[in-house]
Amino acid sequence: MLNKLLVIYGPTATGKTDLAIKLAKKFSGELISADSRQVYQGLDIGSGKVSFESKVEKHKGYWVVDGIKIHGFDLVKPGIQFTVADFLKYTNNSIVQTIKLKKLPIIVGGTGFYIKALIDGIGSIGIPQDPALRRQLEGLSVDQLYQKLLEIDQKRAKDMNESDRTNPRRLIRAIEIAIYKKYHASSIKHQGNTKYSIQNTKYLLIGLTAPNSYLYSHCDKWLQTRLKHGMVEEVKNLLDKRVDSIWLDNLGLEYRWLTKYLLEKIDYNYAIERLKGDIHSFIRRQKTWFKKFPQIQLFDISKPDWRQKLEKKLKL
Repeated sequence: MLNKLLVIYGPTATGKTDLAIKLAKKFSGELISADSRQVYQGLDIGSGKVSFESKVEKHKGYWVVDGIKIHGFDLVKPGIQFTVADFLKYTNNSIVQTIKLKKLPIIVGGTGFYIKALIDGIGSIGIPQDPALRRQLEGLSVDQLYQKLLEIDQKRAKDMNESDRTNPRRLIRAIEIAIYKKYHASSIKHQGNTKYSIQNTKYLLIGLTAPNSYLYSHCDKWLQTRLKHGMVEEVKNLLDKRVDSIWLDNLGLEYRWLTKYLLEKIDYNYAIERLKGDIHSFIRRQKTWFKKFPQIQLFDISKPDWRQKLEKKLKL
């Protein structure tokens, strides 16, 4: 394979990591996770880091899974903010180190925003936090935060997906960036936004997809498997360690609904049904990112010949 980098993106439960591990063995590669929740310690089952059949060795900042090194797991403790800027800096360093070892960097994950930022760069890199502004905004409701962003940066507000619109942490950051850009437009223009992108590097972007009904069925089974392997206990352990329940709620999906159940705000069956619905919605949102990657090569995993087509593309 001639490419210096391989990027694998797709919705949850499409087998991205399993595929990446197989390709890493074939091409002498190492994986770099592009998942916004897998950076946290102790969020293993809920974030779906690896399959339960895998042989895992955990190290500081990386895991070795079935003999393949995966960068980007367990980087920070729960509750600590990890931004896309942090991801880009870490990933840039991991790419450099992997190439120095004469190995193929394989970026794999389901956080479309991370993948997009890695490919094209992002204009918010280097924009500092404003503690005073954050203290002012933290007392506002989600609706008030969104209205404030709408007043400052209408385009950014309208471009937000449903998940971002209901996430106070992301709304506050968006307001922070919008205000900074308003008063520092000239300096941002000269700074540029490609420092940590790979847009000048040769890469192949692979997308795994399938019809929604196929993915819904697959992820429902994966949810049951994770529940049987202790996902509820994982969330309980986080709460027992005094991880902020609001922070867990803001993570959404598994951590939101199981936290509500464990705090006795809802019953178990209701929590699981709401979780299934949210995961299905999440899959649809993840698939919208395909449109933002004009160079992506899509493979439908519901088709019996998708692996043969992938092998032909990679010239295996």
